[in-house]
Amino acid sequence: MNIRSINAGFNIKNDKNDKIVHEASDLILDLKKAFKKRHSKVRTTRFCSQPLINVKDLNPREVNKLTISMERICQKENINWFCFPIGEVKDQKDYQFIKTLPAIMSNSKISFSSVIISHANKLNFSAINECARQVKKISRTDMSGFDNFRFCVSANVKPNGAFFPYSWHKGEAGFSLGLETIDLILRNISRNKDLSENRKGIENALSGEFVSIDRIAREIEKETGYKYYGLDLSLAPYPTDNHSIGKAIQKLGLDKFGANGTLFLTAYLTNLLKHLEKKLSVRTIGFTGVMYPVLEDKFLTSSNDMNILNMESLLLYSSVCGCGPDMIPLPGDISEKEISSIILDMSSLALMLNKPLIARLVPIPNKKSGELTNFDYHFFHNTKIMNARKMSLKTNILENNSKFEFL
Repeated sequence: MNIRSINAGFNIKNDKNDKIVHEASDLILDLKKAFKKRHSKVRTTRFCSQPLINVKDLNPREVNKLTISMERICQKENINWFCFPIGEVKDQKDYQFIKTLPAIMSNSKISFSSVIISHANKLNFSAINECARQVKKISRTDMSGFDNFRFCVSANVKPNGAFFPYSWHKGEAGFSLGLETIDLILRNISRNKDLSENRKGIENALSGEFVSIDRIAREIEKETGYKYYGLDLSLAPYPTDNHSIGKAIQKLGLDKFGANGTLFLTAYLTNLLKHLEKKLSVRTIGFTGVMYPVLEDKFLTSSNDMNILNMESLLLYSSVCGCGPDMIPLPGDISEKEISSIILDMSSLALMLNKPLIARLVPIPNKKSGELTNFDYHFFHNTKIMNARKMSLKTNILENNSKFEFL
């Protein structure tokens, strides 16, 4: 088991953030030292700011400079990644910040960002359409399509989470934690046991780790005075067999990830995590669910290569899992309208089911459906480009509604 993410959330200024990031770095170092005694590996360290639209006196034209400066500071302080969330856009000035997304991606290789496109029962069609345009533009900042790994559109995602690019900071300076626990689940699944017996073994294994990590985090909160926002219990895969969520689903008793029954086993694990969230006296934040980032899991990419997965099945799993359609490789010529339509499908699930979801879509320039991705990155497995249907909501629906509210 590893600590996937130590995320320090701090409010930044429109310039001269060296002292702020240094304080965050000291906090991260304290946490790493505390966890080192029991948890051998911290996968990533992260810094997240408040939404850019809330940074005092920040002009959209200054985002380039701020991004370059933040990369320099984070690298100096040995922080792996930073997130500049745009936030929930409401007026014309806010939309100018969405248009800075390609610059945020191209001016740093360790930057992440997101846009919130829903609030309560409201959907912001204008923001969704602008995000779709930026997804296409971001796909061309690096012709491999890689940079959309670092951007997502979110609905119902609350602040101060541990995972990027979904995280956005709000309130006092503090930290949150994300985990890698799938290896524990794999070790506690036996094909000779029924679902109830396996669940008990998984519950016992996870409970001890969650309580231990939460206790250490509370101690650091007390020692440093920085707020501990919580622990995301979500199952986040990593591209090795022993950290594959697809493998865990199959080991529970499924022929192949994506076959009928995948939804049930996804619900089985999500239900267990929700049960632990209620049962244990640990502070939680974030999704508390099963994450299916296609490009980051060997067994998911295998199912995709066999044409078992598609956008519709991943949206279906989103109804009971933790994240949404995540890290989906798409053809470079997918239309903005189809991207907007996918985002609207995801957002509708989030609002109707009152749960946090995101869409992280990765169009690959000059690639068609069925061709292979060509990434060279330790977080990714290469796989087939998913089909685009080349059908979507009609233009009059997408462009004539601006903001829509469910009853």
